[in-house]
Amino acid sequence: MHHIDIPSGELNEFDLPAICIVTGERQGVVFKPVNFTWYPRWIGFLALLNLLIAIIVASVMTKRVNGTLPFTEEAWSGWKRGQVIMAVSVLAAIALLILAFCLLASDVPEWQGLVALASSVAIPVLAWVFFLRGRGPKVRRIDPDNISLAIPNGPAAHAITGHFLAGLKSPARDDGESLDANEAPAHALCARHDDSVANQVCTRCGAFMCPRCEHRVRRESLPLCPDCWELRGHTIAVQAKAPGLSLANSGLFMGVISVIPMCYAVHVVSLVLNTVSLVRNRHADSPRIDRKKAIAGLALTGIGLLLTLGMRLYSGRW
Repeated sequence: MHHIDIPSGELNEFDLPAICIVTGERQGVVFKPVNFTWYPRWIGFLALLNLLIAIIVASVMTKRVNGTLPFTEEAWSGWKRGQVIMAVSVLAAIALLILAFCLLASDVPEWQGLVALASSVAIPVLAWVFFLRGRGPKVRRIDPDNISLAIPNGPAAHAITGHFLAGLKSPARDDGESLDANEAPAHALCARHDDSVANQVCTRCGAFMCPRCEHRVRRESLPLCPDCWELRGHTIAVQAKAPGLSLANSGLFMGVISVIPMCYAVHVVSLVLNTVSLVRNRHADSPRIDRKKAIAGLALTGIGLLLTLGMRLYSGRW
């Protein structure tokens, strides 16, 4: 698998090159909807301590990104088919695991239970190896600035990475003798301003444009003409952040609840959430209010722990 970083808001057909991320083909490429979910992997260690705590922390810290990625129809069908087979294999594994425990607890020969137990492990592993591995993208991390993916095709990864920096190429000379690497004719005029020599070509529709007309998502991005820029704005839905669901707010909320003594699971969740929030917002440019919320959540949790300790000491005395 090959790693790529896609800037936030650019997981779409306007900002990505039309190259299949599975096969590297450029013909017959279509952009298909994708949904990615990610949470820190260290949450898995919490599941070893308490499954409920791990579920609560994961629900708060899970990040989701929606968008589109380029596939050929065959590659897209293979990836979706692999996902379906993998889901069915997991359900089959759960059923076999339950059957294995029942067989091992019954009077039937022990080997039957062991076979069912081994099958519950082997089936999802084989399904992943033969039907899902290398068939599609895999999310590695989701940050506020970008989403990190692992994709199967090396040339596609190279093309996508280079595409995000292609806008840094030197523009055409002021005298208009030649344009950028887009190979437009010399002395081409802007499609909207016929008195201006074009110095860029829209990477989506091929329209010539002057500096007044070009629009970019970032300085490094390739330019879009005004029409394509407007279409991009109407097509790509801006995801609004849900108020009150941030890590800092969740940590403060759990801190308030953790004042109640003897709520051990809440105390652990509050300590984890507020500690992570404090670490994330330790930089000087981070919102001060989020740091204050994390400190307040830890302080409230400390009060709850002290009350719990006092109640246990008091009850032990009597």
